[in-house]
Amino acid sequence: MRYNYLCTMISFNKIFKNSLVLATITLALFFALYLYFSLNGTVSVQDYYIYSFFTCCFIVLPLFALYCFLSILRVSKAKAKNYQTSEDLMTFKEGFKVGFYTIFFAGLISLLVIFIFFNTYGEWLQDELKLWLWNTVTVNPTDPALKKYLATNPDSNTYKTLNLFTIKNFFGLFSIFLSFYIAISAIFSQFLKKRVF
Repeated sequence: MRYNYLCTMISFNKIFKNSLVLATITLALFFALYLYFSLNGTVSVQDYYIYSFFTCCFIVLPLFALYCFLSILRVSKAKAKNYQTSEDLMTFKEGFKVGFYTIFFAGLISLLVIFIFFNTYGEWLQDELKLWLWNTVTVNPTDPALKKYLATNPDSNTYKTLNLFTIKNFFGLFSIFLSFYIAISAIFSQFLKKRVF
């Protein structure tokens, strides 16, 4: 019983260390982009938004998927090294646990730091993003209710009181990422379970 507890703790410590490494890489990308925007006067808010979007879609998400795959692969190879029967090989549950927890904690830490940053030091950037989003929406409104609202209140400043980085938005965004974490962990765990190398 005590041996199983120690193995679980060692495994969790490795998972959390890997999560911290992945969160550090993600936050380094975020702050590098932030510094590039804030120190370079030629980059517009629209460019910052586009660069952030592309960084998230084409660098961070593939990085999380790759890190998840490598974490599960490492466990699968370690289990396959000294196996006697197929019961000794990695199961779906073991692979899913390692892959999911690694990217879950990394994503949670990264998103928390980013949301806290935007609500403290980065409020000026949040104001710039709000203004840009407001201008984008009001230039070509497609929603009939928005068209009616803009016709009656053409210079409305209600967008200035809007907080883009609320707890509600945090959980909404994190639930989207969570579905990605679950899907990617399940796919890789299924692919690598009971595998012999």
